[in-house]
Order: sequence, then structure tokens, then C-alpha cells
Amino acid sequence: MAQKDNLQSAFETIGTDVRGLLAGGSLTPDSVAGIAAGSTLGLQQGLLAAAGQPALTVLAVGYTTSGKVQGVSLGAGNTVFVYASGADFLSDTPLYGPEFMNRGEPICFTGVPVGAIITSTQGFYGFAEQVDAADESPMPLLSYGLSFKETFMYCFRNGQTYNPNNSATNQGWIHVVNGPIASTLKLTNGAGVTIQGQENIELEPWAYHRLHTSGNQEYIISATNPVMACHSAQMDYNPIGRFYDSRLVMPLSNDLISWPRNGDFSTPYNNVVTNYYVRDGAEGTFTTSAGSPTDMNSTGATDTDYEPNGATRTLTTGLGCWYSGADSAGLEASPAMPVSAMSQVVAQPLFIADTGDGGDSGVAIASPYVGEAKIWEYNTTTGLLDLAYTVPLQRSGVTVTTPEDQYHPTAGLVANETSSGSITLNGALLAGIVTADVPITVVVQNGTPTYIPTIRSQNGTTTTAIVTQDDETLTLGWTPAHLKAEITTGTDGLLYKRKIAPTGIETWELA
Repeated sequence: MAQKDNLQSAFETIGTDVRGLLAGGSLTPDSVAGIAAGSTLGLQQGLLAAAGQPALTVLAVGYTTSGKVQGVSLGAGNTVFVYASGADFLSDTPLYGPEFMNRGEPICFTGVPVGAIITSTQGFYGFAEQVDAADESPMPLLSYGLSFKETFMYCFRNGQTYNPNNSATNQGWIHVVNGPIASTLKLTNGAGVTIQGQENIELEPWAYHRLHTSGNQEYIISATNPVMACHSAQMDYNPIGRFYDSRLVMPLSNDLISWPRNGDFSTPYNNVVTNYYVRDGAEGTFTTSAGSPTDMNSTGATDTDYEPNGATRTLTTGLGCWYSGADSAGLEASPAMPVSAMSQVVAQPLFIADTGDGGDSGVAIASPYVGEAKIWEYNTTTGLLDLAYTVPLQRSGVTVTTPEDQYHPTAGLVANETSSGSITLNGALLAGIVTADVPITVVVQNGTPTYIPTIRSQNGTTTTAIVTQDDETLTLGWTPAHLKAEITTGTDGLLYKRKIAPTGIETWELA
């Protein structure tokens, strides 16, 4: 709070003074301080994300229809605040908080508007509820640590009609929340052509704006200062409609991991070469140019339901992005996770019913390294975490003899699957956290929309959990200093992970 209080007055002048300068005016001392403060905060947030701390950065609600936001605390003694808007955040006028939370404790805030800002002292992450009658889909919270000035994305489903004044048509929405410095926003297609006049959109610090897609194609979101975004497509108007392809919009990266379920790799550049490595030993190369995305199914990793063998890492000579499309049961998509932003304590915000196979309910985990993950449930009686599953993170069919062999990711899955690396889901899984001795990426889903137990809410109240149904959703985390993995290169060129036994004996194991 002290840091934000020191920056508050400076932030309040940023919007007016930056636009005045652009119009031929002059900067005031307060505006100079504001721009410097905003830039400093942006740098700090970017460094946090690059250090595997995206859930410790400032979070924003990209979209919700019900006003419910469900998440978990990632550290003990956590202090969480919710601000109804960017203006309230700047004036330090919280909607809710301080909420003091235990490690792994879930909470579901109600009455939270679109564009709300959430802060925490020990990490917090979760999803906002999108629900309309029988149609639902969780929307991940935005992280300012994953903000960008320009990024590339592919809208692949039900985003084909531009008609913002008639929600009865299929259309895609890109929800944007600005960072701490006033910005000018633009949406173009992959060739750089402005989409339906959506340019020169002025955003105040922390302001929300909705962009509209016009076709299932590649898009460039660009702004003069860092923004964060998420996307969803709609159909089956009732009156809002089914939410398809709800996912974070990620910054471009050259090192990504996900499961290539009907996804595409996109890049804003021409002749970008990507080497891919699959958990089961498959590997290869493809070349991508702007306007011609590469079908990730071409890697051969078409395993259903986020099965471990499908986990795939892409290393790119330039920059790009890709996503994992729907599994065998869901209608969502999850963006590939930048390796640099992976964490070792990741939120598991959902109550997961023991329903169906991995396409319905489960927790999928992948990592660049060999290690072990643990899935914990929060015990509301004791206020502590109970260990539910221990998940080995291993490669399959890969014998490590060269540094390139270690590019193949490791993975594990808790679900009703029999594939290599899968552990059977045994009964309902309560909300909590996933921890690991290596950085990980995690996708969670619950297959029963009626499984909405009572959960803590703001100001000592309770409510029911958010509604979800086999919506595979990427979740984020943080890495406390005392848990951070130590991985280094040996004299043989291979990566090794430091491990300390309870007796204090130290060993180095192949990562």
C-alpha cells in the first residue's frame, strides 16, 4: 500500500497531461513524475512476470456477467484488495478489503464490475464468472505482468461478425484494460489493416475498453503504452450467448509450452522458424509467416484431453504465440504459456467434480524440467492445506544425452485417464494450490456446473462458487524466494537441478 500511496497523486495527472503534450502543450512537474511513476511500475510488473510472479502483479477483471470473481491466496498472511475501477484504484478507494487470507484459501467476491483492479501482497489468482442461463465459461484474470504494447493473436471460432450494436450475432470480443499510463489503442488484422475504424482509442490509466473482431483471423492489438487483454467469442444468443474461446491474450514470446489441441501458431513476421519438442520424443521444425498460421496438430501431438504426452514446447527464432483449442468435451482455448513467466506455486481456484474423463474434469501440469508437483486442497476447518495428489513430471520416450533432449517438456495429469503420466481423479477436488519443485504451467477444469459449494466471500459473508463446465482454463501463480528452483548447466552441457534432502545432503539431478 505504501508504494501505491506514493505514486497515487502522480498517476492522477497522467491522462490529461500526456494528451496535452501530444496536442502541443507542455509537461508539468506533476505529469513528469506521473509518467516516471507509471513507467517504473510497468518495469517492476514486467520484471515480476519474467521472474515467474504473474499472480503477484496488479490484476484486472477482463469480463464478467455476474460480478463474481473466484480466486485463491497464494501465500500466508496475504492481504487482498478489490477496487471497482481504475479510478478507485488510483484514489485508493477499495470496493472490498483488506481481506486477510491463508495460503491456498479460496474466496469468491460478488458485485465486482468489469475492469475492476485486484491487488495482493502474497499473490492471488482466479477467474471471473461468465454465465447466461445454461451457458457459462470462466474468464481468467488479467495480469499486468503479462501486458504488452503490441501482440498478435488468432481468433479461430465464432468471431466472424462485426456488429457491436446487435449481440444476437456471432462475434468476438477483445477486452482490454490499460496500464498505469494513458494510452492510445488500435486493432488491426494480421496484415495491419485497421478493423472497422477501431483506432485512436484513448484510454485513461487503468481504463477498460471492449474491441470487436470481424472474422476468424489473425489480429494485432497495439497501444502506445502497455495494456493487458483477454478474448471470448459468442454464439447462441440467449440473450448474451454461449462463451467460446475464453482465454488470456499473451505477449509474444520465443519459448512457449502448452498442449496443441486444434490450435495455431501465429507470428507478425515472415519466415519465422520454430523448433517444437513433444513430451513423447517427437520433434520437428515449421516455418510461419504473418497471415499464414501453422496448425499445431502438424506436430503430431493430437492427444486428447490435455494428456501428458501431448505437452509441447516451441522455441522460435523470432516471436510468436499459439493456443490450445478445445479438448474432447469443452469449447474453450488456453494460450501457450511463456516459460519465463511460469511459477512454482500456482492457483487452483475451482471445485472440481469427479465427472467424466480428462475432457471434463482434471488438472493438467507441464514444465520445461523434470520434477514433482503436489496438488493441495484448502481445509476450511483447520485453515491449512491437505495434500491431495503428488504428480511426477517426467518425459516419455526421451533419453537425455544432449542439451537438445532437454527441450522436450515434462508433464502429468490428474483426471480419469489411462494415458502415460496420468493419475486417476479419486473423488471431488477442492480449491487450493499446485506447488512444484520446478516452474510449471497448469490448466484446470470442472465438469459439473451444479457443483457450486458455499465459499467465503467479502466482509465475512458467503456465496456459491462460480459455475463452470469442462472449460479448460489456464491459471497463473508466483514463486516465493525460498521455493525457487536452482537449475544450472553442468560441464557436460546438460541442465541439472539442485536437490537438498531432509538430512541436508545436497545432490544435482538431471533436469
